[in-house]
Amino acid sequence: MGSVKVANSSGSGPIGERLATLLAVFSPWEGISLTYRQFAAELGKPVTAAAVKKWPQRKHVPADAARLIVLRARDRGIGGVTLEWVLFGDGPGPERERLAGLEAVHGALPPAGQEPHGRFPAAIAGALQADLSHNELGQWSSIEVQRTVLWALKDLARRLRTLRFDMGKTFELTDEWAGSIGLPVRPPERASDEPGETPSNARRSQ
Repeated sequence: MGSVKVANSSGSGPIGERLATLLAVFSPWEGISLTYRQFAAELGKPVTAAAVKKWPQRKHVPADAARLIVLRARDRGIGGVTLEWVLFGDGPGPERERLAGLEAVHGALPPAGQEPHGRFPAAIAGALQADLSHNELGQWSSIEVQRTVLWALKDLARRLRTLRFDMGKTFELTDEWAGSIGLPVRPPERASDEPGETPSNARRSQ
């Protein structure tokens, strides 16, 4: 038996569907979802039940609340609750069944100090350079191609900024590039925008 609020929220769009899933996986009872008030209590302040009720009508879950959801899920041994899924719906999402315990969660994570911090950025940079450096058909002379790459880089930077990567250099590069091809450049304080903003929305905001 599911909560009436969950049934209502599940039809309100992607955030409503993700919220309904969270209410189910955070519940300690089989087949019974948490209410908004119970979910807010699970997360703790500053999240309130009134705020949770408004999430299905928003374009994005607030970033601070999303980080809190991920932390609480990890504390409770609920797998698959990532920032990417909570904010954007990317990835498989949370597991319906709880993991055996916190050991299972921590066991899947690399020990502190052993994550390949330097390897991933270098590999990403190398792959981009290899894929984008060719110019067999004069692609880079096309303004359309340049705008497509620029907006893709900006969108990637916004998403990573939400995950607390410092994307300042990427924003500097794309803003300088935008100015060189005749696109308006936004003030520095708006460079990162809200999580998940699409290029079309970004163009309209300029």
